Amino acid sequence: MKNTKLLNFILSTLSGFVDTAVFVYMGGLFVAHVTGNFVLLGATLGRGLGAHADIGGEHASTAVLQLSSFPLFVLAVIAAAVIAGRAGGGRPGTRRLLAAATALFLLVTIAAFAIGPRADTASAMVLVVAMGLLNAAHRLEPGMGPPFTVMTGNVTGFAVALAHALHLAPKPPAPKSQAGTAVPASLAATLWTAAAPVAGFLAGCLLGALAQAHLGLGAMVVPVVLMTVALLVAV
Repeated sequence: MKNTKLLNFILSTLSGFVDTAVFVYMGGLFVAHVTGNFVLLGATLGRGLGAHADIGGEHASTAVLQLSSFPLFVLAVIAAAVIAGRAGGGRPGTRRLLAAATALFLLVTIAAFAIGPRADTASAMVLVVAMGLLNAAHRLEPGMGPPFTVMTGNVTGFAVALAHALHLAPKPPAPKSQAGTAVPASLAATLWTAAAPVAGFLAGCLLGALAQAHLGLGAMVVPVVLMTVALLVAV
């Protein structure tokens, strides 16, 4: 896929934006990193049993949303596999999933401005589906680069690359070309490959926190713009 690095950076920024904006606005709900909801759900239930865990917010049904997000996310990924498969997989399948996610972000944006807070709960679940499609797109098309919704592996990769750069650990063997000869990788390129999605995700987190404070879920207009750019890049 052409423009892989740019596409990965855009989607990393978008993922940080969406997850942070929804998490803050909904008082503790992950829509991209859904397994984090298990931790929050445990804290919420623990608070009910007397533990000191002030997780929640003005949305009283957050615990229900945390519990509901996981099966909904799984169903979204299954649907993504079907959608991509019927498009023939590869680039056509990826573009179809990106387009579907864009439509869902647009739907949430319209609902936020046309209906207001009454649509928040349904909109949050729509965003779980949208991020499920994007998570699946990466898994179904490895050519999209490093993971762009969960940063733990990318941070680990960057730390390992940094250890090699500082000569604190021996460098791994260079990958082989088709001719069987070693292909040396630029140290700067290796570090950037590992760091770029993390930088984009962090930038998205900051922007998402700021945007939701002023627009609520209407902040999803930013992902609509980012996804439009991503669709143009993923050609």
